[in-house]
Amino acid sequence: MNVVLNLISAALYVMLFQNLIFNGGYGLSEAVRMSAKPRQLLPMAVFITLFSTSVSAICVILDNVPAIQKLSEVLHALIYVGVLLVVYIFTMIVVNIHGKATPPTKRRIGIAAFNTLVLAMPLINYRSAFTIIEAIGAGLGAGLAYIIAVLLINTGLKKLDTNNTIPKCFKGTPAIFIYTALLSLAFTGISGTSVFI
Repeated sequence: MNVVLNLISAALYVMLFQNLIFNGGYGLSEAVRMSAKPRQLLPMAVFITLFSTSVSAICVILDNVPAIQKLSEVLHALIYVGVLLVVYIFTMIVVNIHGKATPPTKRRIGIAAFNTLVLAMPLINYRSAFTIIEAIGAGLGAGLAYIIAVLLINTGLKKLDTNNTIPKCFKGTPAIFIYTALLSLAFTGISGTSVFI
């Protein structure tokens, strides 16, 4: 029961209070791009969750190896990128063996795998000294945080498109950047961290 509670609490923490997209900016550009095409949200979120969870779990296991524990943070980051490459290659081999994935799906897999959100998860787990269960929960929470971010940005896009009081120079990209900056400030306030760290 304690394992399940640790997993759920880590997922909720990453998803709501430490939404890495809004607090750290990880994966924000992809979330903004995806918010314009919300029909592709579910497959993209599944791939991001798959990669962030599996890479996080594998990296936490590797971090328990004494030889790896002694390495610097830069070498840890290189190991994490190597793990991500192996997981990506394995995923593409499985997808190609089954042969049911279309070229756009394969492209989405690549975008999801090398998203900065996925790349940040093992480093965050390392700095937080997460257990494997907490790392899995954080990976699941990162996928759910991505969904929340895309849905909030999509809602903002719809409101900004219908708002005729926005000056012409702020229409489009500037307005969405201001909107996401305000969302980021709101999530930073919820997480209780200082903006001026």
